[in-house]
Amino acid sequence: MATEASPAAPAAAVPDPTETVARVVEATAHLLATAEQFDDAAVREPSLLPGWTRGHVLTHTARNADAQVRLLTWAATGTVTPMYASREARDSEIEAGADRSAEQLLADLREACERFATQAARMEPEHWTTLIENRRGFPQPAAWIPWWRLEEVLVHHVDLDAAFSPAHWPPSFTDPELAMVTARFNDPAHTDESPAFRLHAEDSDLFYGVRADPQDASAPLVRGPSAALFAWLIGRSNGDGLNVEPHGALPKPPGWK
Repeated sequence: MATEASPAAPAAAVPDPTETVARVVEATAHLLATAEQFDDAAVREPSLLPGWTRGHVLTHTARNADAQVRLLTWAATGTVTPMYASREARDSEIEAGADRSAEQLLADLREACERFATQAARMEPEHWTTLIENRRGFPQPAAWIPWWRLEEVLVHHVDLDAAFSPAHWPPSFTDPELAMVTARFNDPAHTDESPAFRLHAEDSDLFYGVRADPQDASAPLVRGPSAALFAWLIGRSNGDGLNVEPHGALPKPPGWK
């Protein structure tokens, strides 16, 4: 059992883009292997996302690859090319593609992922330092783009509800994600009000705080594996298996704005 003297988690550093691209390629191969198992009936079935079928998730994951290609192009050329023309345009593309056949959905996803991998391979080292804007309009170095794509592939693979769960996420993914999501939860500009609580990722022995100092023993402490904690924070789990000290109900994480 870890003690309260264990270290608070460090802030997430900008990931190495070349290393992350390799991880995206690997995660994409697993995602495509899952998608290959779906027939037309399976892609009409509900995903884990309310109101979305598996067809919605597959279409969104493909269109996100194209959106990330636009950001890579921005970084490489200096020509401003936002991820999406608008939120409405993004949503329309997803709805328009969701009812396609399993074969069409798979082909689209595979081709979009190949476009991302091809454009990422063309990036020169200096391109990764270019400031682009994420989907919320905040300037970020282009080195973050591969990590954003890794998030999409790993999280939406879980959303397909097809034998890939948060337990398959490695700590090398969930530990940085916990640092990032708790930092965002601590920024009132981006999240709703929230009770104060702390997290203890037992597999990495790191502590995080949501509206609380990670070492503040007066705030409730939620313990569990990093993947289970991250899944609960982003709404991919109801928190089953997590432990709360003092004993009681899990606090409600803030919602995204």
